Amino acid sequence: MATWQFSANLIPRSWAIENKYSSSLLYTEEGYDTEEAWKENQPKPEFIDILSNMLPPAESWSKDLLCWGNEEEHDIQVGYENKLIEGIHIRLDLNQKLSGIIVKLIKVAKELDCVLFFPELRTVTEASEFELKNALQKSRAAKIVKDPHRFIDELQK
Repeated sequence: MATWQFSANLIPRSWAIENKYSSSLLYTEEGYDTEEAWKENQPKPEFIDILSNMLPPAESWSKDLLCWGNEEEHDIQVGYENKLIEGIHIRLDLNQKLSGIIVKLIKVAKELDCVLFFPELRTVTEASEFELKNALQKSRAAKIVKDPHRFIDELQK
């Protein structure tokens, strides 16, 4: 993932409600993993068409991965194992205009009955423009894009 990209994941609303929107269950010693959230909550069959309305389909480097967009800019990756979805990961390029993609992302999340999980912030929230914009503003990617020199200076402190 590029430093100017922000990572968000879709997870099923039913899992989030059942687990009181707690992100702690999505973390392991190695990092985060959304497989547990998707295990019993697969999306509706037309999810491919829904994601294709957000970004154009793209070539994948794995038989267990569906891709949309461009991995250097905005993209979506859907990971599979044994024909079951393990995660829907979205990266947004903060060097690009975001208003259109934000609207599309929220629409997709609602159509798939999902909420947003922001791994960097360790939060699970309702899918809304307000929540997404708030998370974007708090992200390292936003700080890097806004003022890369200041970001690097703060790392050295």
